[in-house]
Amino acid sequence: MRLTVLTTLLALSAGALAAPPSTTTSAHTAFWLRPPATAAELERTLVAAQAAGFTDVLLESFYHGRVAWNSSQFPRKLNYDAVQTALNVQAKGGPRVNVWIETLYWRPDASFGIPVTPLWKDSMATLSLEGRPSLSLSKLGFVDPADPDVQATLTALVREVATLYPGAGLHLDYLRYPRETDFGYHPAALAGFTAQTGLDARTLRRQNEGGTTSDGWRLWTDYRAGLITKLAGTLTSTYRASGGRGLISAAVFYLHDPLQNWRAWPGLEAAMPMLYTPYPALTRLALLQFPQRQLVWPGLQVGAGYPSLAAQVQSVRGYGYGNAAVFGWTPGVK
Repeated sequence: MRLTVLTTLLALSAGALAAPPSTTTSAHTAFWLRPPATAAELERTLVAAQAAGFTDVLLESFYHGRVAWNSSQFPRKLNYDAVQTALNVQAKGGPRVNVWIETLYWRPDASFGIPVTPLWKDSMATLSLEGRPSLSLSKLGFVDPADPDVQATLTALVREVATLYPGAGLHLDYLRYPRETDFGYHPAALAGFTAQTGLDARTLRRQNEGGTTSDGWRLWTDYRAGLITKLAGTLTSTYRASGGRGLISAAVFYLHDPLQNWRAWPGLEAAMPMLYTPYPALTRLALLQFPQRQLVWPGLQVGAGYPSLAAQVQSVRGYGYGNAAVFGWTPGVK
């Protein structure tokens, strides 16, 4: 993967490497966090994060198809309300809370030993052209954005978040298709595409005889990207209409993905491309794709084999990005 990134990014102009001085006035550093088993441990982690300089926490709150708050509608993951616990720490000056939702990834493979969520139905799964679900290819069970039950469930989930915790932000992750092969051939998507274009997506060729992208394939690509964009808009508008006042952010892929056009997502206030590389030069090259310095919070990784948190944050701010998001931090990571 790193070679692919390098060859892609080295094609960019070296002259573009000189970033202008940052015009941002904010200086937020967020971190992704899966809540620990107990409320006391979560509180200790957030206090340590504040001491380490983090201003925001992206608290994993809908994962494995279960929620980490006191829900009246959805199956729970923990025996305590992690969102309210984090908000209590925020009220004492701790990191600002953002509810991290694994939007379309609902089910790990059985080999992980995690109980299947009651929300899962096989009919919801996104499919490859051959009719295979992502569970059979990547061990990650993705649902399809065209499925009406998926849309209704996610809308109700976001509405509950905004109603119960209006001060918490909304962080959308896995708002995409799996990448092991070409996905999106769900019956509802196929029917919608045919109704819109008169074409059967299952019969389309990617390229014309001359090697250029076929018109039909371009339409199918745009249609699926549009389903993701439409779902993003539905969730962000539902969050706001239900009283949500926090930041709306999303974790996004760090290279161009024709099916994840996050620049067009309505209401998105912070995009966090996951630039997980131990090489600062590659991070700098990758950031050339994202000139929107107010919108983009570069996603960085820390831990063994990576530069220190301070060094990476200082670097991206030196390139003009006032904010950053960090994966892999726990108390004690230097």
